[in-house]
Amino acid sequence: MKRTTALLTVTTLLLAACKPTPTPTDPAQTEPAAPVVGQSLDVQDVMGTAQSAAKQLVAMTDPNSPNMDADLKPLLGLLGMGSAPVRPNSLDLSGAASFGKNFVQSLGGQGRVTTQAMGAVQEALATGTHTYTRNGGHQYSELPRDGYVQIDEQSGVRIETSWKVGGAPTVWVNNGYTYDSNTGQVLPLQQEVPTNATGSVTISGKTVAGLKFSMTPGDCLNTAGPTALTLSGWAGRETNAPAKLDLTYAWTEKDVLLSGSALYATTREKVAASMKLNVTGATSDRCGNAFTFTPKRADLTGTLDIPSHKTELNVYLRDLSNLEFSEKAMSAPNALDKIGGTVNAALTFNGKAVVTAFGPLADGRDLDLQPGDQVKFRYVKSGKLIETDFRTAEKDLQELANPRR
Repeated sequence: MKRTTALLTVTTLLLAACKPTPTPTDPAQTEPAAPVVGQSLDVQDVMGTAQSAAKQLVAMTDPNSPNMDADLKPLLGLLGMGSAPVRPNSLDLSGAASFGKNFVQSLGGQGRVTTQAMGAVQEALATGTHTYTRNGGHQYSELPRDGYVQIDEQSGVRIETSWKVGGAPTVWVNNGYTYDSNTGQVLPLQQEVPTNATGSVTISGKTVAGLKFSMTPGDCLNTAGPTALTLSGWAGRETNAPAKLDLTYAWTEKDVLLSGSALYATTREKVAASMKLNVTGATSDRCGNAFTFTPKRADLTGTLDIPSHKTELNVYLRDLSNLEFSEKAMSAPNALDKIGGTVNAALTFNGKAVVTAFGPLADGRDLDLQPGDQVKFRYVKSGKLIETDFRTAEKDLQELANPRR
């Protein structure tokens, strides 16, 4: 009996090992389920639903809410959203905000150094330490030379950045033009940008926000952008943070990748958002005058989850043809008229389809010679299921987004 059981067990394991692994199904090949009257969100109710979600989000971020995370309150006060613990005009918070929002601007105008380069004006990253003393005075130190610090002794607030973590170099990025009043000339403006940097906000010895940034500039930062970039930040506390942000970008020879996620949580609810874009194609002369990018497929997925208001977007483009991003192609008349390929897209709300699109992008047999008329759009409008082409759907949705008054 034992030998029989052992034999059956071995046979079962061998059969399981020989079973072929199923090939993953491409989601672009399956037509999305159509919206259902009475169950799906009517497109005429989209704007009202969006306003409801926005109202809920505002309530969740109200610093006076009893559900506000306790570790976020001091930071919100610092930013002027609650009872500010910082003396007015003592800290240059616009610079701190720009650190996280845009690395093409330096942190804090007070420490900014502007120099005249060959044929350009350069704005260096702010460095040194500004200290606002308890008696209302101000002190400045040139140290650190590779970072920037602002201290308010009365409130215990310290904002600090390090521009050259691990000795990483900085780079110069073209940032438009500026007027030189001394010469009467309009000159190119360049901004110094870090390639590996960190930032933090500390209140009464407790770090309440942190930020990390890294970038691979590549050979053509000023023309085609960086080769890769990552940004991550948190607020409140680093472990189980009530607010988080992550962003990743990369441009390889075959792909353009962009993904991001954000989270905000109160003691009772949370809001989460995420997106991912992957475009596969061929890049040539990325740093030269003959730059060309020819996409072949693209995947875009995104989710915005507000309590009772979950929205998802999925767009899949396949077998793209006659589509080229280059100066010559994009400047040609009717550049997209001969585009080929297929589209599979769906916008859902709380798990139910709102709008779907499915079909070939190429022009059909009609006489208008415009692509997209073979794509089948479906949505519920005024209690009826609508199945139509691109131009009718575009008109209906534009009217809903911009209602006549």
